[in-house]
Amino acid sequence: MVAPLICEIVLHWFSWRVVFMVLGVGALLLGAIFARFGRGGEFSGQSVGYSSYGGILSNPSFWILVILFSLGISSTLGVYTMLPIFLVAEHGMLRSRANALVALSRVAGVGMTLVGGWATDRFGPQLVLRLVFLLTGATTLFIGFASSLWVEVAVFVQPLLAVCFFPAGLAALSMVSSSKQRNIMVSLTVPFAFLIGGGGAPTLIGFFGDLGSFGGGIALVGGAITTGAVLTGFL
Repeated sequence: MVAPLICEIVLHWFSWRVVFMVLGVGALLLGAIFARFGRGGEFSGQSVGYSSYGGILSNPSFWILVILFSLGISSTLGVYTMLPIFLVAEHGMLRSRANALVALSRVAGVGMTLVGGWATDRFGPQLVLRLVFLLTGATTLFIGFASSLWVEVAVFVQPLLAVCFFPAGLAALSMVSSSKQRNIMVSLTVPFAFLIGGGGAPTLIGFFGDLGSFGGGIALVGGAITTGAVLTGFL
């Protein structure tokens, strides 16, 4: 919610380089504050044997979850990253309006996360994941192909559905691993997924943008997201 607004406020007076300077100074200050006042434990974590990793990496459900989390992150962070440039480049929207629209579209997602958690408890993670991937994929496709009249509506609806992935996804992650392996499963799944969903998906959309169609890249990501509904059945 805050990132596009910070960019817009800083860009109103300074160049884009100052945006990164503000983020860097903020990170240094937070690190210093935590070093002084934080209550992190002064002890080492429990060591993990190679057999633990071998058991997880040989589990087919682990790789399915990596793909599902990659698709879930693509639908949120991956699309979010490229939305402002897409709205400006292909729909002629002012940068300030695009940043404000993207920021406001994330506000209701806070409440929808709670709805996603309730639905997961009520109906189970598998059903919720199937619905989330189908609906999120469809709305992401719609963003890519929508006219300027409807794209703003799509930008608001898509994150409301996409954010519901995480309560169900984390529940599924806990169900396919033992309590002793759960922390290792999370530490392996999430980095792989961020590499693909947070890095690969924006790169793909940007590649299509270089070819003249950011919308085509977003639509392709939307099509990939819908395949999660099928993969969920193999957990």
